Amino acid sequence: MSDDPDLTDRGAYQFWSREKLRFSDTDMIGHVNNVAFAALIESGRVGFTRSGVIDGLPRGLLVVMRRIELDYRAELHWPADIDVGSRLWRIGGTSFAIANGVFHDALCAATSITTLVVIDRVTRRPVLIPDDVRARLNKALP
Repeated sequence: MSDDPDLTDRGAYQFWSREKLRFSDTDMIGHVNNVAFAALIESGRVGFTRSGVIDGLPRGLLVVMRRIELDYRAELHWPADIDVGSRLWRIGGTSFAIANGVFHDALCAATSITTLVVIDRVTRRPVLIPDDVRARLNKALP
């Protein structure tokens, strides 16, 4: 049995961003397309990382996406206002993961875990997360 929180629960998230579905997010079936879900997740993830969690990354280092797991749990339909919850999921040596939930009111329509890696801009190889960034990440852990 896992101690991990239920990502379908709004209470699992600390950081929130709000998005508005567009008509162009729908497909010929009439529901929000899978690519639009990925864009909603991206918006939440970027908002979370830009909230100060990885500020001060030394020049010459980048944060890139290594993996995304995206579970579609329910359909969404236009028009709607969407809340995207974000939380730090885990911290590794060279990487960290962010969990996201896409909500329309109480409905959790999707959950995601994205792994991000710190790399050297020149070599494009992973490097250890700098100590000051790791300290901020640790403070962001729920």
